[in-house]
Amino acid sequence: MPLPLALCSKLLQDHPMVEAIRLAADIGYTGMEIFGVPNHLPADADDALVAQTARALDQSGMECVTLCTYLGSFAEKSDAECQADCDTLLRYMDIAEELDCDMIRVMPGGPRDVRDAREDHWGRAVHYLAECCDRALSRGVGIIVENNWGLSITVDSTLDLVAQVDRPNLGINYDPGNLYRMGQYYGVEALERFGELVWNVQVKDADKSTGEDLYQCLLGEGQVDYETIFAWLLGEEYEGFVSAECHREPDNKMSAVDIARHEFTAIRSLLRKVEG
Repeated sequence: MPLPLALCSKLLQDHPMVEAIRLAADIGYTGMEIFGVPNHLPADADDALVAQTARALDQSGMECVTLCTYLGSFAEKSDAECQADCDTLLRYMDIAEELDCDMIRVMPGGPRDVRDAREDHWGRAVHYLAECCDRALSRGVGIIVENNWGLSITVDSTLDLVAQVDRPNLGINYDPGNLYRMGQYYGVEALERFGELVWNVQVKDADKSTGEDLYQCLLGEGQVDYETIFAWLLGEEYEGFVSAECHREPDNKMSAVDIARHEFTAIRSLLRKVEG
């Protein structure tokens, strides 16, 4: 494969963590984005489960790409709540070390539409993201913010946030599907500006062509132009993972494993097409 493929564990959230890893490996994925809640590895996961997860990754030849936590959302929390999340990050760093993982996702939070964000929202998010980065720096862990509703939902706001935090171990979990849903430019124009700040790429399709925000799409059913995105990543020799994060809900026609398999095949086909 021209780029390594990972699976977001929430696609298999109804399967135990160890089983989800083995299922993903059987499909062909070589990495796993491990989500904390609702299942898999929350911060209070016991040591035995973490050890089992580490063994399963090793035995399957899989890499833990990132711990996708829901820590943060600092912009609209109290200082006490923000501080509690910064403290919880310490436990996640212990988990990351055992899984040989060097990235943890933390959410800045903020109003759904970034244009509604106040100065105090920005100040709180910047302050506590900086604290997370400072705590993680000595452990060799990168903190990533995802293009998601709030202060990191547009290219401009994401770059503004990263600049204000101003830490060397803060990067971007690039999510073109979410950027597309916001109605902003999301593809090569975004990548040219993000540049080396892109440490992980999440792939999910979406469609706003009818005026509705349709995001429970299999890759290929929506309008997000992943072909040009993959071409840019290959041309710029991007070294990270491409991670499947389809939001299609399983049903009696397609199981969660079927969806994970479809996304793997669709991403691989696009990458091979672009590679020529």
